[in-house]
Amino acid sequence: MLQENRNLIGGRVSPTLVRACQIDACSEPVPASLSHQGVCLSHYLDEAFTRIASALAARRRGEPLDSRTLEWMTKQGDFAVRQLSNRNQHSSEERARLLELLLGLANLREYTRQEGAAKVS
Repeated sequence: MLQENRNLIGGRVSPTLVRACQIDACSEPVPASLSHQGVCLSHYLDEAFTRIASALAARRRGEPLDSRTLEWMTKQGDFAVRQLSNRNQHSSEERARLLELLLGLANLREYTRQEGAAKVS
């Protein structure tokens, strides 16, 4: 669903489109940084936490992380840092969840590193 917002720029009104989240009945706006996914930050983070939990479960079963998962982890870390640098853009709850995402990624990376080191020794 697209909603039209009007911004006043230099004395002129210019239309911009604000997209609503595509998940179920969520009507939260989709930030520009997530426009290609079409979801709000909350739903994006929910999915990221699910993927981290799945990757951690796979590691615990002894399965290696594939290159796509490792690349995804790096992109998520970059995304979280960029979002956190926009201080006024997010609520304290959203910032806390972004920090939780970084912590989850760091824990997964450390678990993977420790498992690799244990197999070498």
